[in-house]
Amino acid sequence: MKHALTGKEVNSTTASISSPLRSRTRLAGDVAKQLGIGVQTLHFYEREALIPPPVRSESGYRLYTSALVERVAFIRKAQALGLPLEEIRHILALADEGSSPCGRVERALTNQLAEVDHRIAELRNFRADLAGLVTRARELCGEGSANVCAIVEGAVASLGGFRAQAPLALSKRETRSRPHG
Repeated sequence: MKHALTGKEVNSTTASISSPLRSRTRLAGDVAKQLGIGVQTLHFYEREALIPPPVRSESGYRLYTSALVERVAFIRKAQALGLPLEEIRHILALADEGSSPCGRVERALTNQLAEVDHRIAELRNFRADLAGLVTRARELCGEGSANVCAIVEGAVASLGGFRAQAPLALSKRETRSRPHG
């Protein structure tokens, strides 16, 4: 593994950090707190090779350089824009090779915008369906032929056919391997 600051080959499990370098690095807990994520998220990014393994202190603690902290912050911002981790990996690889990833980012964000527009249209339709159901709620309750609740049972017909999940829950795929924290 290459050291995040020097670029020299180091053994991450036995790398010892001198005092001056230690003062320029931060522990995982401090980095996680600064970025509003969990320490396990940092470890996840490391396992997924989104960040290089940080050097370790003599006692085995991961020590994050400012460059690694900036990289994690970039990953978080890209995720907030809706980019999947696989796309972020490609973007980072381009940057690591010295190429500008901005063209790829623009295309990815254009695709993301189209997905958002599609999702908004779905939600508008769903809202109209729900509004109609709410309007008919008392009428449905008065029919008295429900097993549990006539409003929910009536929703099948009212919402244009059975949907296993409401549109608000349909897009779980959009979370795309995002770690919790």
